[in-house]
Amino acid sequence: MSDRPVVLVLGAGFGGIGVISKLKKAPVDIVLVDQHDYHTFRPLLYQVATDVLEPTTVGYPIRSFVDRQKNLSFTKATVTGVDLENQVVSFSDWEPQHYDYLVVALGGKANFLNISGAEEHSFPLYTLNDAVKLRQHVLTKFEAANKSHELVEAGALNVVIVGGGPTGVETAGAMAELYYSSLARDFPGLPVADASITLVEYGDRLLTMFDQGLSDYTKEALEERGVTVRLGESVTEIKADSVTLNSGQTLDAHTTVWGAGLSAVTLASALSDDLQHGRVPTEPMLHLAGRPEVFVIGDLAWTTDTKTEKVLPQLGSVALQAGEHVGKTIDRMTRKHKEPEPFSYFDKGSMATIGRKAAVAALPPDIHLTGMPAALVWGSVHLALLSGAENRAVAMTNWSFAYMHHDRPSRIIIDLEDED
Repeated sequence: MSDRPVVLVLGAGFGGIGVISKLKKAPVDIVLVDQHDYHTFRPLLYQVATDVLEPTTVGYPIRSFVDRQKNLSFTKATVTGVDLENQVVSFSDWEPQHYDYLVVALGGKANFLNISGAEEHSFPLYTLNDAVKLRQHVLTKFEAANKSHELVEAGALNVVIVGGGPTGVETAGAMAELYYSSLARDFPGLPVADASITLVEYGDRLLTMFDQGLSDYTKEALEERGVTVRLGESVTEIKADSVTLNSGQTLDAHTTVWGAGLSAVTLASALSDDLQHGRVPTEPMLHLAGRPEVFVIGDLAWTTDTKTEKVLPQLGSVALQAGEHVGKTIDRMTRKHKEPEPFSYFDKGSMATIGRKAAVAALPPDIHLTGMPAALVWGSVHLALLSGAENRAVAMTNWSFAYMHHDRPSRIIIDLEDED
């Protein structure tokens, strides 16, 4: 058995992958644990849900990382608890594991804001399973409506998307192109053009991380694609076939997509007694107060930027940089024997797609792009971040196909319970 320090990394999202990437030369044994055997590229989940990409393009095998890194091992397991005093993590399906350094990067989960029926009847987009379920649901609704036009009149084809952030905006735009191009051709007997896609946002504009001009452009671009944008409204109840707004109005819709926020996983309470909006506060080096050997990063962490003194958002870019910083920190202490340094987030900009030839991007220092230039920047960045050369090639091929043919390359229903 090795006598080198054990770095136990919980979660193989952007944060966890960032950690291991900076520990390749460190004299440590890394144990990476995740409940899935793949890394999910979450920014593209909406493209799985709307038939642009296959799940395997967005999910990358974790063991492929292990093949390239000698000091890394991986186990598929589900975390149940952390004993900070004894430096042990427990699992539901694996024996307890001791650590010298612990990195908690377990992400979050959908926050349904205590809205009646939201958890039962809406579709979040946070995991690969979420995206596949939504895709299957939409296609199934069309097949059912094709056999019973009464379902069409009852709103079977209508979609309501809750939340005007990147998830809501990108899903709305992609869903509109799926509906009014591909599915309209697939189902010529259905009045697909009359099906409604409604985006509901509580605030007074979309994509609040951008300035007013880019928000206005986003709203106009969505409306040009047939999306109804309802600002300043909130959802009070969701049923399987309807959504009720705070005005009292009820929208008939058999598909509700939830993109209104995240909450921390239940393990957060085991890490801190001082949770901030359910998230774990961290020190400038990203470790727990009084626990320099325990780091918390990603959507689970309440991290304050050392430059702006603002709490960093729950974004993949934040998680990735935080993970890389933690990896460098452990490497500094174990290999270079240097003191750790505070984490400083570098904002590389924000971007979002709206549809074919439509996107928005805000890049430092003060560059604002819309339309095709923004779409090209978005595509370049996401291709660069996507894991695996094959996945990048497939994504590029599918994007090109969708762009040139106004179509989706994969529109099939796979029922795992169907015995033929």
